[in-house]
Amino acid sequence: MPRIRVIVGAIALLLAGLQYLAAETVSAAVFRPAYDYAQNYISDLGVADCGVVYSGREICSPLATLMNVGFIVDGALFFIGSVLLATLFPGALKYVFLGAALLHGIGNVIVGLFDETTPAAGAAPSIHVVGALLAILFGNVAAILAGASALLHRWRALGVAGIALGTLGIVSLVMFVFNGVGLPQGLVERFSVYPITASEILFGTTILVICWSRRAARYPRVDS
Repeated sequence: MPRIRVIVGAIALLLAGLQYLAAETVSAAVFRPAYDYAQNYISDLGVADCGVVYSGREICSPLATLMNVGFIVDGALFFIGSVLLATLFPGALKYVFLGAALLHGIGNVIVGLFDETTPAAGAAPSIHVVGALLAILFGNVAAILAGASALLHRWRALGVAGIALGTLGIVSLVMFVFNGVGLPQGLVERFSVYPITASEILFGTTILVICWSRRAARYPRVDS
């Protein structure tokens, strides 16, 4: 296993998740009126204009640029990390995973460039909605595929976690599309997005720990 390539890929995944959470947390802290994690959409944080009322929600996000950069950086780092970690995937699974990672990355870039108030072209969904669907669906698909690969490497706990997180995300996305099935929409959206963030941090951290433990095994400490 080309160790440096894998380490850099794991760091890219870890940074993708951490910087996204930081961008969301900071942007939400200055949102006006007070940001409600259960009711407000994540994309509300990316709307630059204040005084906007969108779908019944009053929106003013002074740090919209920070949030939108967070979306774009997340998508870019996710794809870069996935390319570097693709060596861990056997056969055709590698290319399916890279396809999912690419679509997730493209979706995040679209979300960062076009906020939710971008008008739709005729009867078609707005480009923001298309980007969000790509990002959420294929980010969770990538998590499931990464979990499957981890199981093949006998990293059982990591594999089960990846598959469980991705499955939760996809189920929540379906619920979100059907208006939350009676639950707060912002909350349901988070259950579709946060599994991707969690998988970035989990896989990035775990792979780094595995690489470090293997290095330690090669160079055991000698006590005097």
